[in-house]
Amino acid sequence: MSQSEVERVIGRAVTDPEFRQALIDNAREACKEYDLTEEELDALEKLDSTSLQAFAVTLDQRLSKRGGTGFM
Repeated sequence: MSQSEVERVIGRAVTDPEFRQALIDNAREACKEYDLTEEELDALEKLDSTSLQAFAVTLDQRLSKRGGTGFM
């Protein structure tokens, strides 16, 4: 498994609203440019979209409060 590729996908999903929606709508299509295994694609297709979006909003709020300089 390419854990670093999965981490890149998830990181992009929480910071890029358009990619996040594309991932939710069709993970396989959204992840074409990543070198992922079938097992990883299966897992990404099963992501809980509500939790992913909630985390992204929380992260956005934290970054905004800190002026975008980093994590708490």
